[in-house]
Amino acid sequence: MNPELEKLIALQELDLKIRVLEEEIAAVPMKRAELERQFEAFAAEYLEKKSRLETSKRQHRQLEMDLQDAQLRLEKYKNDLMRVRNQTEYAAALREIDMAKKLVSALETQILELLETIEALEREIQEQTPEIEAKRQQVDALLAEYATAVERLTEELNRMRQQREHLAQTIRPDLLNRYMRLVELRDGLALAEVRDGSCTACHMTIRPQVYADVRKGEEILACDHCSRILYYRGAPAESSGSAA
Repeated sequence: MNPELEKLIALQELDLKIRVLEEEIAAVPMKRAELERQFEAFAAEYLEKKSRLETSKRQHRQLEMDLQDAQLRLEKYKNDLMRVRNQTEYAAALREIDMAKKLVSALETQILELLETIEALEREIQEQTPEIEAKRQQVDALLAEYATAVERLTEELNRMRQQREHLAQTIRPDLLNRYMRLVELRDGLALAEVRDGSCTACHMTIRPQVYADVRKGEEILACDHCSRILYYRGAPAESSGSAA
């Protein structure tokens, strides 16, 4: 086979491998994001319960302070009752005491209900925590695998890029430029194998004479239909000057 054609074939093989590696590396951030999204969906109920628990605890602290204030007011009203001077003041003091007692009772009821909610949430969270932690560990392990894979793929990519650079330097500039133009025009596929008389890229039939010449492997020939450089993988056909 023509040495320059062999180099072009090797160059395309490297470029295709490089392209695959680049796509694999580029896909990792999306995979990581999807993994995190799946975990968030899995843990959504658990996280919502934790959020409710924190909110309930804040409400409980506030209610305890409100209850303390209400109890202090109740004690004040009781003390005021001992100092009333007439029936009107006495009736007013009793109303204040009654209202304070109702407020204290309502706050105590709210606190008890909230404590029940807090206990239930803590129990449910405690039950779910091992499962969530196990899932988180699985996710973290996969993320670590992704990081290792990216490192490995990047090393392989750099190695192949160096190989490509060295190989490209050995190819005739006009052929290299032609190859690069075809890469841009033909979605990264500048060369196409000929098989059973057809171009495997555009699937069009090659003219018999061109097919025969491509099989010889002596020249760099192009497909009449897609302009890709053609090559033949089988044993080269004998040239017309070969002995019978």
